[in-house]
Parts: sequence; structure tokens; C-alpha cells
Amino acid sequence: MRGGLWEKVMGGFSNPGKMPGLAWSIPASFCRTGSTLAKVEGTVCNHCYARSGTYRFHQVQAKMHERYEALFDPRWTPAFVAGLRVKLQPGEYFRFFDSGDFQGENHLRNVIRIAGAVRDVLFWAPTREHSLLKTVKPSELPENLLIRLSGNLIDGKPPKGWPWTSTVVSSAENATCPTSVEGGSCDEAGCSACWERDIRTVRYLRH
Repeated sequence: MRGGLWEKVMGGFSNPGKMPGLAWSIPASFCRTGSTLAKVEGTVCNHCYARSGTYRFHQVQAKMHERYEALFDPRWTPAFVAGLRVKLQPGEYFRFFDSGDFQGENHLRNVIRIAGAVRDVLFWAPTREHSLLKTVKPSELPENLLIRLSGNLIDGKPPKGWPWTSTVVSSAENATCPTSVEGGSCDEAGCSACWERDIRTVRYLRH
């Protein structure tokens, strides 16, 4: 897919300041599980960062809506692969869902296909869609793709049924994510835990 056609098809990437690389996002309002949890006190989604701050700016929302609509284009997967090959170098990191989540099994499997096609990039995808992960086996994921199942309750236990998880805690002494405690970026902290398979659970400080 030549020129800038890939970006017109898939809507381009996001660039979160804390991340060591590019990312991809859609509006948090399209989170299937998260939209329900957002109404429940005590859940992580009740104070979702992606529903506040700069994420609420009109131009940011417009771009994320564009990316959401692009999911329905049958060229989305090859366009995504083309964009990654243009924008990233071997060994770089990429995050799915700095806002948003998987929209269904087809979306999940397309992400797996993307990672399988771009083996020299490291992918991380957080998700709350526990039922979707039941449609795939961890062994189906390419080694360069890590999907972490997120816990729903603040100070709750890590979810079961998937080998890689994350939780949110209210006390800094219980957090293992340095940027959630100290601020700054993953690069500044020298941390890539979210992408590492040997780290079973990452604990973020509530923010």
C-alpha cells in the first residue's frame, strides 16, 4: 500500500507522551465492558483517564472516531501493517488502546494478524474483554504480541483465566509501574514491563 493511502484507510496512529513509541486509539465510549464499568463506583473505568483531559478535545475525539470508522474497511489490516512498516523501526514498541478496547473477535484476530506480519515490532494490547480472550489461546499470539487482561476493581485481585494481567492500586507502595508513581515516560524510567511476557502482572497506581 503505497504513499499515504494506508493512513487514509486506517486513520493513522496516536502518540501518547508517556509511551516509548506510537499507539492506536478509539474513543473510550466504544469500550464494550468499560462503558458499563464507567457507571460503577470503585471500578477503574469510573475514573477513566481517556474520558478526561486532552482526550476530550474536539480534534482528538474526531481523530479517534475516524479510526473507529476505519475498522469497517476491509483494507484496515493491510493498511495498518503498511503504516507500521513506514513509521517504526525494528525493535520499537507499539501499544494498542491508549483509549478504547477490542470491538469483537474479528478485531482481536486482525490485531494478531498485524503482529504476525510485523515481527520486528513489540506490541502490547491491554483489554477488559475477558470473554473475547476465551476465543483464542495464548499460544496463538505471536511472541511479539502481549495482551494483558485488566482488572476491573481498584485494589482488586488480578483477573483469572489469562497468563498476563494488570491491576490498579490506590497505594504507591503496592504499584510496580514506575511512571504511574513518579510521572515521566517509560523511557525515562527504563521500563518496558507492559510488553514483557515474564512479568505476569503489572500494578499501576490509580491516576
